Amino acid sequence: MNKLSTLLLCAALFVTGFSQTTLAQTQPTPSMQEQYDKLHGIKPKTPTTDKSKEKTKTTTQKPEKTTAPSKPPKQAKTVEPAKPKTTKPIPAPAPAMASEGGFGVKIGLRGGVNYSSITSDAITASGITVDPLLGYHGGLVVELGGKTFSVQPEILYSQTAYKISASQAGNLLVGESRLNSVTVPLLFKVSLGNGPTKFFINAGGFGSYALSGKAKTTFSGITTTTDLKFDSGDQRLEYGAVGGAGVALGLGRAQLLIEGRYYYGLGSDGDVPAASKMFTRNIQGSVGLLIPLGGN
Repeated sequence: MNKLSTLLLCAALFVTGFSQTTLAQTQPTPSMQEQYDKLHGIKPKTPTTDKSKEKTKTTTQKPEKTTAPSKPPKQAKTVEPAKPKTTKPIPAPAPAMASEGGFGVKIGLRGGVNYSSITSDAITASGITVDPLLGYHGGLVVELGGKTFSVQPEILYSQTAYKISASQAGNLLVGESRLNSVTVPLLFKVSLGNGPTKFFINAGGFGSYALSGKAKTTFSGITTTTDLKFDSGDQRLEYGAVGGAGVALGLGRAQLLIEGRYYYGLGSDGDVPAASKMFTRNIQGSVGLLIPLGGN
């Protein structure tokens, strides 16, 4: 069996070698191929290089790792400046009055109502009843001084009125008198407070001079009206004490005055007996306006 396989192997090798030599002998050589091409007019083919077979080593450069762009640094949070607190504007203080920085002068007007009556020893002894009536007053005011202390002279036109009632022989006598006079108070004034609103008190004296008047009398159903005329020796001049209190409200540079006063008559002129002299009792309520003079 081994010999047979060995012979077969040698035969195969021989056949293989013979076929390769035969093929080598029958394959035309390049010179024979050239002569054949010249005889048949075949142009030699230019050798073409099979680009597909050429293995060109291309160095494929690995693309550089494109590093992702670094994230931009986080911007620091811009802290908005704190909004300034809106504070309410402080109102500008009212201009100082002319008299608050030192001595000053103010001038103005005042007016209001009187609620007045009279009294005398003769009236008290006779049992005559006296009732107050409403009148009026108004005039010029001047204030001289500083912030706290000042002097305030005035000149006013004032009407005082009163009503008397008496019984005579069973008949009722009713009389009503109205007296018009010029009244000049001179007051010493103390003001309290530092703001635009101030309280004040005042006290002093007054003098009054009667100008004219009217009297109306009703007796037994008959009414008579008479104009009062003053003769020499009649009671026309009166003097006494006056005092009051009030509030001054700032109106820019001006002051609005709201005030109450009481006039108390103490004496009078004339040739009238002392027991028959009449004295005024007058309550005043008034409103006034004072304005400082000058640019201060």
